[in-house]
Amino acid sequence: MIRLFRFLLGYVVFIFKDGFAEDFISDCFQNDVDIKELKSAQNGFEGICGIGTYKKLHRIALRHGGMVKIKEKHGLPFILKPLRGRMGFFAGIVVFIIMMSTLSGYVWRVEIVGCDRISQTAVITFLEKNDFEIGTSWNKADTDKLCWQMMSEFEDIAWVHINRFGTTAKIEINETTPQPDTADEDVLQGVTVFRKEIQTVAYREQSDLSIKKIKRYTSIHFFGIDISLNLNREIGDISEEETTYLNINDVDLPIGITTYTEKWLSSKPRILDDDELLSLANKKLEIEKEKSFDGYEIINESIDYRIDDDKCVITGAYIIRKNKSQ
Repeated sequence: MIRLFRFLLGYVVFIFKDGFAEDFISDCFQNDVDIKELKSAQNGFEGICGIGTYKKLHRIALRHGGMVKIKEKHGLPFILKPLRGRMGFFAGIVVFIIMMSTLSGYVWRVEIVGCDRISQTAVITFLEKNDFEIGTSWNKADTDKLCWQMMSEFEDIAWVHINRFGTTAKIEINETTPQPDTADEDVLQGVTVFRKEIQTVAYREQSDLSIKKIKRYTSIHFFGIDISLNLNREIGDISEEETTYLNINDVDLPIGITTYTEKWLSSKPRILDDDELLSLANKKLEIEKEKSFDGYEIINESIDYRIDDDKCVITGAYIIRKNKSQ
């Protein structure tokens, strides 16, 4: 807030030199002349003060054998000074404020969180079919009714809520907890302890990927419209997108800068030795084991592997049962 007030009122960076600096500073403080951020400079020091305060410094500087000089000018008064007499500029500011106030009553950004099994594309398509999309007025949007419709449409949604953050609609989805897949026909017959095997393959020839080239592109995001600042954009092997929105009072406005990072990769083949090959196979087996036995307890396991010229085949045999805590 202090910086904002300084900008609105205007301030200068001044230099005091060729005098008694300590006496000058002491005199300013005794007379409530507000100077801040003092630091040493050649033959004196420099600091900052308001526009009105600077006018008082000349007389104080002369009393102590020195002089003050403006080094830099900052703030709104100095920006607007060349525009005096140009009413069109100020009229434009008023129109812009009115336009911002009007547009802030619409949805200009849709953010979906909580989707794991449900496709975000399917959710967006559903919202558009029910007249909730970018450009929708918040006053006309019946979000409660829309939430009930979504829960009826998608079986995997346990509950959903639409929150308003300025011009952003945040769709928070909580999915239903899926029942674990039966790993064996015996489970259907009421048997809770059973045996299952998992087999994975790791290949000896792998590729080391490295970043060969990176390019960044920028566009201006304005109320749902992206205005690119680059004429020719190349698409890399990996594309990353990051948007920084204008934030006022912890509310994101639909105005910001979008940065696109394009990365090109180079691949270099590498042949794994037996230890590396077995380690890779074990990692793949562990991943498959966690996915297959979610909600189950492993009572016993037996791991067997075979290393060939070009690959390693690893097999895990498990005795499992349904976890009592499930």
